[in-house]
Amino acid sequence: MGDRALMIFTDGKEVSPVIYLHWSGSKVPDLLEQHKALMASRGADVPYAAARFIGIVHATMPEQNLSLGMWNADRRIRTAVTRSDADTLKEFSHGDAGVVVVDVTDYSWKAYGGYLSSQRGQQ
Repeated sequence: MGDRALMIFTDGKEVSPVIYLHWSGSKVPDLLEQHKALMASRGADVPYAAARFIGIVHATMPEQNLSLGMWNADRRIRTAVTRSDADTLKEFSHGDAGVVVVDVTDYSWKAYGGYLSSQRGQQ
């Protein structure tokens, strides 16, 4: 079905839209390394962090109009992100790589409900 990941960026208060990757779940740690380097001079900026991550993913994808999407996180997911509610975030996962929440204050990340959940994203 794919190697899906759902990406969400937050500073603990603001929550980005959900970024959907259909085939790039295993690439998330490497993509986030690139992203952290790109955002180093920007600081904790949720909208820019989400936009730049989408740019990195789009530039590395062979398909020009497939496998990358975005939608607004509903209130339940925004609340789960700001409260680090692991159960709700696991429930939200499509499986595969899981839901990855990136903290833009230090660009660390944590995954829920997928194989990336066994990795710590202290970048």
